[in-house]
Amino acid sequence: MSIEKIYLELTNRCNLNCAMCYRKAWDYETKDMERFVLEKCLKEISEMNHVKEVVLGGIGEPTYCEEIEQVMRTLKDKYLTLTTNGTIMHQSMLEDIVDCVDHLVVSIDGNHEVFFSIRQFSLNEIIHNIKALNDLKKAKASKTPTISIQMVLSANNQDQMHEIIDIAEIMEASQVIFSNILPATLEDSQLVLYEKYENVEVANLFKPIRNYAFRKGIEVKLPAYQLKTERRCRFIEDQTLVITASGDISPCYRFSHNGSEVVFGRKKEVMAHSFGNVKENSLQEIWESPSYEMFRSTVYNNHYPSCIDCDLVDGCDMVRSTTADCYGVSPSCADCLWSRKIIYCV
Repeated sequence: MSIEKIYLELTNRCNLNCAMCYRKAWDYETKDMERFVLEKCLKEISEMNHVKEVVLGGIGEPTYCEEIEQVMRTLKDKYLTLTTNGTIMHQSMLEDIVDCVDHLVVSIDGNHEVFFSIRQFSLNEIIHNIKALNDLKKAKASKTPTISIQMVLSANNQDQMHEIIDIAEIMEASQVIFSNILPATLEDSQLVLYEKYENVEVANLFKPIRNYAFRKGIEVKLPAYQLKTERRCRFIEDQTLVITASGDISPCYRFSHNGSEVVFGRKKEVMAHSFGNVKENSLQEIWESPSYEMFRSTVYNNHYPSCIDCDLVDGCDMVRSTTADCYGVSPSCADCLWSRKIIYCV
């Protein structure tokens, strides 16, 4: 199977310091992708006809990278998704977004007061930037980019879901993507809305949201709020890889950087895992390496344990990190909340 989707992390730097951001728990050296690495990636991606989509994202803010406009222009022939906080949108960048980007995903976590408390930035400025983008789309008679709003849900902002739909309507967004908070500390873990077992409270919270959005012509994607048996890795199923700002090739966002997370009350160290670096090998060579192919096959076929509902989890040392699991799989996906649809990425 060929690579079909690529997440390209142009930088791991960000111009904001959001209260809920999981990047605070990740251990990394702040940097932009080196120019020669970026040029190599762009050349290879442009020549790969089987790559259907490129997502400009990662733990940094893509528009904070000086090369962002060149990157958008180079990759305009791909289905290009840009994830952004929406704070850096000057006129020339707006022009390139309308001309090159197919899907714009803007992070907003509440109304004006809540947004400022989380991001220390005015929501009015974001709305102004998106209005300018929509005006330019109309002037160019362009249907793209389509706009999505992404919201990270927690106990602190769960009452904001209806207001986010209203904001999406103002911003002419076609979709709102809700994801759960990924707690990095035991303190943050008190804010999660999801549970292992029946969760009537959140079911009742989510129930009216879909109808409310439907009446406004807005699609919503809601995360899982209680544990289910099914496990599916969208990174693997979509034939995806992640290129970090250092040039490392990771199978998903979770393994792109060292960090920590709390999974149903258990602290866990997440270890970065790279199957190669574009400085040394081509994307295709890394993708076809035996270790990477074996890993993808293992995850796709669910040949790894489930720590979350294991009877022995409280006495197991292996659950403390993602280094390996009791089946010998490395890195370990056995505690992954993405595969349970509790955490969601575009």
